[in-house]
Amino acid sequence: MQVLVGDSMGRKRQVTHYDFESKTERGAFTKICNDMQESKAWKELKLRQQGLYLYLKSKFKKYSNQDTNQNDISIPKKEALTLYGDLRTFRDDIDELIDKGFIKQVVSGFNTRTANIYGFSNLWKDYGKDDFEIPKNDIRYIPIIYRKKK
Repeated sequence: MQVLVGDSMGRKRQVTHYDFESKTERGAFTKICNDMQESKAWKELKLRQQGLYLYLKSKFKKYSNQDTNQNDISIPKKEALTLYGDLRTFRDDIDELIDKGFIKQVVSGFNTRTANIYGFSNLWKDYGKDDFEIPKNDIRYIPIIYRKKK
């Protein structure tokens, strides 16, 4: 299967997909770069958390006007239950993706009883460095009654 893709100079080039890669002619895909997969942050994620990141990334869209939904990614409760069956594990995995710098919380839906809105972050590149820190605004809001005791 072949798909036309524009390169950086606006030229169209053919991209070949193997049969096992896609069942659609258009061949949509989710991009993840090798340097991310080789990073310390990625290697410290559980396979389930890596899968959740790929699921979130599959919701990423680039529109024709070069705009994106980079900071408008959500998973409603019903969808999370379908994926995980357990909201506690889902939330723990979201927190782990935030703690490693892959995503950030953009809007908390706690007070409005709506889905949290997440965005993609590039802080994973600095994970493991002495000055690595996740900004407080990027961390998922957790009401005091639900916080884990240390």
